[in-house]
Amino acid sequence: MKKNLADIIESLFENKSTGFLSIVLNSEKNLIKFYFKNGDIYHISFGFKKGAQCINELLSKETEQCNFIPMITVDMTSDDIPSTEKIIEMLRDMNKFINITEAMSPSADFGKVKEGLKIALIKQIGPIGGKLIEKTIQEKWMPSSPPSKEDFLKLIDMLKDEIEDSSGRREFLIEANKLLEVYR
Repeated sequence: MKKNLADIIESLFENKSTGFLSIVLNSEKNLIKFYFKNGDIYHISFGFKKGAQCINELLSKETEQCNFIPMITVDMTSDDIPSTEKIIEMLRDMNKFINITEAMSPSADFGKVKEGLKIALIKQIGPIGGKLIEKTIQEKWMPSSPPSKEDFLKLIDMLKDEIEDSSGRREFLIEANKLLEVYR
């Protein structure tokens, strides 16, 4: 399925996604990688090139396909890149369409599911639920790439144990399972 690259990046931005988007260019062995943290692009790489040079490569070449892998980060930043909003605007002007891999669709919803789980947990245990879900995801949850429905069920199982009240736990599980309907 082809989709506008600007729409893909905008969706990751709006969902406050963390991870990286890899883009395959026609007749290139290297991938362009956009690294996201909470929806903002903070680093771009293409082989030995970094930052704004990579955007020029993307704009000047034909794109083949892309894939988003959540929860992957690097300790580097590209100081010379425009804001995420500006990158989206540039790509929208170029009107670049790209094939998205089958796995791309559910992972684009990762941010929505995570936010929904956070809200459901906060309803049951209060504001600490927001911090608890972040800590659990970073320290205990080991999803596949991209996260599957089974991965989310494991996360939900970890989080439900934090709710002492049995009726609150049941409410959390009902709400959490509704969020997973977007996953196969």
